[in-house]
Amino acid sequence: MSTTEVHHAYNDVVATHYDLDPQGVIGRSLDRGIAQMKEEGLLDGGDLRVLDVGMGTGLFLEKLRLASGSPIVPFGIDLAENMLEVAHRRIKGLEAVVGDASNLDAFFPGREFDCVCTHFVTGFVSMRVLAPQIARKLRPGGYWSLVGGTRAAYPALQAKGDSKLLRWLSGAGSRQVDDTVLNPTDEREVAEVMGAQGLDVIRTETFQPPLTFEDFDTFMEFGYRGGWLTPLIESLGLHRAGSVKRWALDRLVFPVQDSHNIVAVLGRKR
Repeated sequence: MSTTEVHHAYNDVVATHYDLDPQGVIGRSLDRGIAQMKEEGLLDGGDLRVLDVGMGTGLFLEKLRLASGSPIVPFGIDLAENMLEVAHRRIKGLEAVVGDASNLDAFFPGREFDCVCTHFVTGFVSMRVLAPQIARKLRPGGYWSLVGGTRAAYPALQAKGDSKLLRWLSGAGSRQVDDTVLNPTDEREVAEVMGAQGLDVIRTETFQPPLTFEDFDTFMEFGYRGGWLTPLIESLGLHRAGSVKRWALDRLVFPVQDSHNIVAVLGRKR
């Protein structure tokens, strides 16, 4: 998936819908990341310099400020300028840049951070690309808060998609969700990649929030406008589906009871 495709999806489609958080998955997932930071006592010290990579609309930094007993010094980077426009309005004192997370070394040169956060970024930038760059941004004893999907997400949709008829109808051919995302397999892979860059895993859990897709429109609100599967949906042309295709999908696919699969991991630099 190209940077141009991801930029278009999040800048032009998702930015104005992201905070609506259909089915509440984003908010509940970020809360788990914050809970891990709290349990570690990370929010009880002095000023906390936090770099949010792929910060979107600044939702996590806002939640972190509300949860913290100490001042947060916020920094951010995101590919979508429309997302950052919302973040700048939301976060007082934010220092943020438009940029590609895969080239993290190019931003905030010479600065070290107490915590670097990557929340739902590893679907588009491999954590194996991110990890060495994040390790260089962290001070000794600094933390990496990772929250993101795994390849076990959407099992019901994946199973439905195996139907040859549905693949033909959707235009998917042999393409699956995993073809367009770079998520790690599970907690074990996350720990392995962090460990290779000198970070010890301090907290880890897997979160499996249930999802309900009553019909095609409910799926599009979550997967397309909500940002979870936007580039994939565009690549299949489903966002342009006419009334006949929608009618057919509603009868052949939906309703669907499904689940996401999300890891929340807190690592500390040795």
